[in-house]
Amino acid sequence: MPGRQLNFSIRGEQYEKAFDGIASRFLSVVRVPRPDDYGIDAFCHILRPLDAISSTVGGTFGVQIRGPGCNLQFGGMNEKGDAWKAYEIEWLRALAVPLYLARVSVDCARVDFYSLWPVWPVLGQTQAPFRIICDFDDPSKDPYNLPDPTKEVDGSYGDKTTWTVPLGPPFLSVSQEQLSDPKFNENAVVLMWKLVGFDRMTVIRLLLRVAHFEGVYEWFTNDFDFARILKIKSFMAWSPIPGQNINDICLVFEPVITNLGAHLQHQDDLAAYSLIPALEWLQSRGRISGFGAGLLKGLKGMQAQGKSPRPKG
Repeated sequence: MPGRQLNFSIRGEQYEKAFDGIASRFLSVVRVPRPDDYGIDAFCHILRPLDAISSTVGGTFGVQIRGPGCNLQFGGMNEKGDAWKAYEIEWLRALAVPLYLARVSVDCARVDFYSLWPVWPVLGQTQAPFRIICDFDDPSKDPYNLPDPTKEVDGSYGDKTTWTVPLGPPFLSVSQEQLSDPKFNENAVVLMWKLVGFDRMTVIRLLLRVAHFEGVYEWFTNDFDFARILKIKSFMAWSPIPGQNINDICLVFEPVITNLGAHLQHQDDLAAYSLIPALEWLQSRGRISGFGAGLLKGLKGMQAQGKSPRPKG
């Protein structure tokens, strides 16, 4: 296209360059090349100083980079109105790292970070939301209490419902000038670590089909009072349909209870015997591993002999 470039493409590249320039002060930013960009614009790692001359990284997460007036939604109908964008919902559900919205100010001088963890409980309580719309607010010093998402029946696919999920104000808002202050930079790193720690567990549980999530439900922008106890919201969903999701949860539950039982067994803790009914239930469903079957046999044998659970040798 000689002599011509689409304005939205130019502006999008400007926002991404602004994000790189600001966020790279406290993050390691790996931009995803446009031909390989399927929804994550960059993968980030939090920088951690090791000593006076070196650093390392950790806490991997992905970001979607947007401008100030850009909408954020997943699913719904395509532009022609003839196909449901189910692949966007499936993409969200398959994410293996936390996802954040990085919203760049119109002058490209500031980046606001929003956690998308409030979207995950929606995915935990409905297998196929028709559409998810994320609302977000500007930075604020006033405490924000996360409300529940709202629902509106307005679709013909999936659960036929549009879920509107408030993301609230950004938990972190940074500029080049602020990050030039070593103390602010240090605080930004600590705050990002805290959020990524919570959000990583949320993503892991969603991948494991365990619909039990926890996240921060009250915050304000750039709250660096790390001595204050965070207010955490817990969410859990379940199905009344017999057998639904049971096998998936068994795949997670069996290695956990088996490993717990092995610890208790070898630590000679009588609590190991309390796991026998759960192991028997897994065995009755054909969902017990060789390790689990061996543990069950050992525990039942030692209990029948009136002995402590620790095996000989």
